[in-house]
Amino acid sequence: MIAAAAPAEEIGLLRKENDELRQLNRLLALKVEKLERQLWSPKSERYVPDDTGQQKLFAEPEVEPVPAEPAEESPSRTGQASRIRKGPKPLDPSPPRQRIQVPDPDLKELVCPESGRPRQPAFVERIEVLARKAAEYYVKVYERTVFTSPLKTAPVYSPWPDDVLSRARTHASVVAHIACAHYADHLPYFRIERQLARVGVDLPRNCQVSLMRQLEERVAPLVRHLKMEILGSGYVQLDATPINVADPARPGRLREASLWVYRNQAGAVWFDYQPNKSPKGPDRILSEAKYRGLLQTDAAAGLGNIGPPRQIVSLGCHAHLRRPFFHSVKGREKKAERYLKSINRIFRIDRLAKHFHLPVVKRQKLRERRSLPLFCQLVDWAKEDAAVATPKTDLAEGVHYLLAHQAALERCLTVPEAELSNNGAENAVRPLKLGAKNWLAIGHPSAGPRLANLFTLVENCRQAGIDPEAYLIDLIAHLPDHPAKDIAALSPWRWKPAPEAAASTTSSAGSS
Repeated sequence: MIAAAAPAEEIGLLRKENDELRQLNRLLALKVEKLERQLWSPKSERYVPDDTGQQKLFAEPEVEPVPAEPAEESPSRTGQASRIRKGPKPLDPSPPRQRIQVPDPDLKELVCPESGRPRQPAFVERIEVLARKAAEYYVKVYERTVFTSPLKTAPVYSPWPDDVLSRARTHASVVAHIACAHYADHLPYFRIERQLARVGVDLPRNCQVSLMRQLEERVAPLVRHLKMEILGSGYVQLDATPINVADPARPGRLREASLWVYRNQAGAVWFDYQPNKSPKGPDRILSEAKYRGLLQTDAAAGLGNIGPPRQIVSLGCHAHLRRPFFHSVKGREKKAERYLKSINRIFRIDRLAKHFHLPVVKRQKLRERRSLPLFCQLVDWAKEDAAVATPKTDLAEGVHYLLAHQAALERCLTVPEAELSNNGAENAVRPLKLGAKNWLAIGHPSAGPRLANLFTLVENCRQAGIDPEAYLIDLIAHLPDHPAKDIAALSPWRWKPAPEAAASTTSSAGSS
């Protein structure tokens, strides 16, 4: 009996070890496939299922299409409806036009060789071509008269214009161009220096940095206003992105800092530089501002309990909930398909509400009727799959994320003004990550706040749909003598081009 029990026990151990190895092999295969997708697959998270019926919102019954009777076509117009016009598209009508008359041919060519009579003009043929004029840099010479007294009193003179940085001997147009090239077009300073050198302008990198420092000092009151406006809105989306910064203590080495973005529901953003990614930074900012309202995050570690106690309602992000299930479906995990389909339906319900411009009250009723039951079903599935899902897989990650942040995710559907995701803040960070690929790192920790402040203005211009260069030129000119109590009028969301600037643009277009 003892001898028979020993082989049975060994067989049981071997089977257990075999199951563990099989599970490990499956886990490693999923990891390899995930790495291959990260390297070579498209970055988009758009899901196009094989079953097109899952895209339907409320499982409507199928209706057989009625075959249409072919319409009788007129013999004279046969094939014209299906004909597609080919050729180049017409050019944008907004740029100014410059009419150029092409010289006529020589007189001898205007004589018909058959009849010997002169040819007559028949029609005028036109072609529009897009042209470019190279950037023109010139020097403005300002003069002012200084009045003195024989008694040696202080001289009297008029101040230089506000759009002139007298210390740097630079006009606002040059400062705005460099700011847009660096913070909106993501060009490093040395590339801007090379571009200017090609048109005969010598502006070294250290001079460009000095100009940006002066610009930051001038726009500081407006950036503070944007900060207080966002923190006083009662709805803030918060996200952070890591960014490399040069370490002065270790020359040639980099360390990781972070930029935190605060976004309100209207689309205004404010960036804050922190030397690390610790949640103590936003906790201090929210506490100092005595923030009270909704705070939407991606549920990163430490963000659940920041800000004034019992004054903040935390919201989750359904886009982060969707991501692991999307990757799991890409990895051919059949169990994840039902999660992904339900989450897609929740997002589609909100898109329909936005498309039909439903007010908040009606959108909330639609959520309670359609979206909330779908979310409750997701939670039930997660409770069933939590114990059987393979650890460290995308499916297990999505299930545990759903159960760990169930309350914050459910508030996105029960709080009427809440958004489903934190994508607004992430989209505001995306241009900054594109720039980091070009300029690689912040040159000094003291330049971090400058990057945050100036990028705040440029990104607000992008969100508001205005030209950042024209805005900065006008801002530099009007900030010095603008009343502090009316600083909100200079916000990118309220700014309008000055009438004289619009008139000059029109006159230049007419002269062309």
